[in-house]
Amino acid sequence: MNYFVYAVAVLLVLSVIVFVKRALFDRRPQKTGLIMTLLALPLYAIYYNDRWPFVESLGELRMREAVRPLTRLKGADIDFASDIAPALIICAVLLVHMTVFQRVAVRERLQRIHDPIANFFAGSTATTLIGATLVSTFHWGWVGAVVVGVVFALIYLGVVALLAALFDVFVALVQYFAVWIKRKIFALATRITRASSWISSLAGRLGLTSFADRIRADTMQQESRFLEEQEEQDRKLIEAYVRDRARRRRMLRGGPELPEPMPPAIAAALAAESTAPATPVVLDAVEPGPEPAVT
Repeated sequence: MNYFVYAVAVLLVLSVIVFVKRALFDRRPQKTGLIMTLLALPLYAIYYNDRWPFVESLGELRMREAVRPLTRLKGADIDFASDIAPALIICAVLLVHMTVFQRVAVRERLQRIHDPIANFFAGSTATTLIGATLVSTFHWGWVGAVVVGVVFALIYLGVVALLAALFDVFVALVQYFAVWIKRKIFALATRITRASSWISSLAGRLGLTSFADRIRADTMQQESRFLEEQEEQDRKLIEAYVRDRARRRRMLRGGPELPEPMPPAIAAALAAESTAPATPVVLDAVEPGPEPAVT
C-alpha cells in the first residue's frame, strides 16, 4: 500500500504542474485551483507522515508538528496511523481531472465549465485531506468521515452562495457611495459658483471694482513718475560728471582745452536724450511799452 501512496503523491505533484501551466502560462481562470493544489501538498505530507520512505537516509519528515496545536483539544492524537482511503479518493479525483478534462476530447465540449470544475476538483483534494486529518486525529471513524464530508459540502455550497451575495451587496454599496459622492461634489461646486457670483455682484454694487481700478491706475502713475524722476536724475549726474572732468583737465594743464571724451555708455545716453523730441516752451507775451513822446 505504501507504493500506492507514493504513486498518488507523484500524481498530486503532476496536478500541481498542470495547474501552474493552465493558470500562469495559459492564463486560464484556475488560480483558485492552483492555490488549493499547492495547499494539498503539505496536507498530504502531514497525513501520510508515518509512511515517509526516506527515514534512514533523510530522517523523519516531522510534518505532524504542524497540527500539534490540536493536541490541546480533548481526544486529539497526532501520532495516528494513516489510512489508504484518502489516497484512493484523491487518486480518483486527480485521474478524472487529468485524463477526462485534460486529455480526452470531451474537454472541447465542456470548455465553458472546465475552469470551475478544475477548481472544484482541486478544492475537493484539499478538503479531503483536511477531513482525513481531523477524522484520524480525533478517531471519529467512518461515521465522522461521512459527517465531515457532508459539512464540507454544505460549507462549500453555502460559502459560494454567500460570497456571491456579499459581492453583489458590496458592488451595490460601492455604486451608491459613488453616486452620493458625486452629488455632494456637484452641490459644493454649485454653492461655490453662487457665492462667487454673489460676491462679484456685491462688489459691483458697492463700487469696489471702480475703487480697485483707481488704485491700480494710481499705482501705475506713481511708477511712471518714479521712472521719469530717476531718468532725470541720471541725466543730471552725467552732465555734472562731464563738466567736472573738463574743469579738472583745464586746471591741470592750464588754458582752455577740449573736454575729455566721455565713456561710450554716457555718450550713448546723452545721444538718446538729445534725439528725443523736446518739449516746446511757451513764453509769456511781452506787452509793448509806451512810445516816447515826439517833441
